[in-house]
Amino acid sequence: MKKNVIEKRLSLVCYLIDSKPNEKYSLQELSDVARISKYHFQRVFKSMVGVTPHRYILLSRLRRASFELVYFKELKIIDIALSAGFESPEAFTRAFVRLFDQTPTEFRKKPQWSSWGHRFNIRVPVREKKYEIKVEEYPSRECVMITHKGDYLEGMKTFDTLVSWLVENNFYSETSIKSIPFITIPYANPLESDRSDYRCDIAIAINCKVLPNDLGIFSGTISRGDFAVVTYVGQREVYGFVHAITNVLTEWLPKTQWEPLSAPILFEHINSPLVVPETDLITKICIPVCRTINP
Repeated sequence: MKKNVIEKRLSLVCYLIDSKPNEKYSLQELSDVARISKYHFQRVFKSMVGVTPHRYILLSRLRRASFELVYFKELKIIDIALSAGFESPEAFTRAFVRLFDQTPTEFRKKPQWSSWGHRFNIRVPVREKKYEIKVEEYPSRECVMITHKGDYLEGMKTFDTLVSWLVENNFYSETSIKSIPFITIPYANPLESDRSDYRCDIAIAINCKVLPNDLGIFSGTISRGDFAVVTYVGQREVYGFVHAITNVLTEWLPKTQWEPLSAPILFEHINSPLVVPETDLITKICIPVCRTINP
């Protein structure tokens, strides 16, 4: 069986799990979705995704639970545990500690985002999809920004610093910040650059005065321009983003009157995994373009 056929089938399995991570799935049920023999499914899944199906389910459950622990402090840990599909808070705590080296209570008080991100360094198979692409003119936007430097997998820590600052300075409430759109502006492909060289700006569109601070938060402007905009639906996963960008650059743009610029690509994250399933996340990938100049 060809690799791309297997990848498409495994993407259906990952989509099923991520859309309802708290359900109970048998190996037979998942292998039926992939149309792969139960006896080969687990080996094939691990070779392509990097973890076993059981581990993938656990990661999907605990990713959602992690967000609830930090951003929904009104929720009791026992309720988070049960809604994540665990039979008891004790089982939830054991799984959480094995994966993140922190108890749920410790993580809620002081999440170690740097190590947390590395647990999700897996390759989610890209789903076969038709991208909605169109050229849009965006106005300039005033933003509050912070620069993340280093491993892209540790970016959650930097994002949390920005979010906490906005709440502490009363620009957003703890409730409204959960659904606020934000923009990331990477200056390199994280799959190609050295971890220590990776740099990315994280921005939230709000026009406000930022006083000098020790957190690295500053005011910035995203310049106006024309962009080829891809509406990407699904988990925010680097391989999926690269697949969509490649599709625009190699298949869509050459058939139009537009050509790409060398400026950084913008990623507009429209909604939040705090309020929708991973499979319903919407990201607008904005590739800077200009009209082709005919000789």
